[in-house]
Amino acid sequence: MKRKSKPPTLRSDQQAADFWATHDSAQYASDLEEEPIVVDPVLRRRVAERAAAKKPVTLRLENQQIIRAKELARRKSVPYQTLMRMWIAEGLAKEASKTA
Repeated sequence: MKRKSKPPTLRSDQQAADFWATHDSAQYASDLEEEPIVVDPVLRRRVAERAAAKKPVTLRLENQQIIRAKELARRKSVPYQTLMRMWIAEGLAKEASKTA
């Protein structure tokens, strides 16, 4: 592998995407600087509020139900617990509309 000194200066996200799509970053790994992770405090608070609004419950399901839910969730690219919460919310809304 040919060693390059430093990656070029890229002035836009599009330039960076185009460059890294056609170049191996391993050549530049030792010269890349680690960027600190900055978490938006507003986002952090919103995530904490959403987590606090949920309560854990224990629900016994058959193994095949869990396996099937995971398969369906994977196809939809969502966590299976999220998919199951969506199904519960849809079922509750459907039942509420029947009684209204």
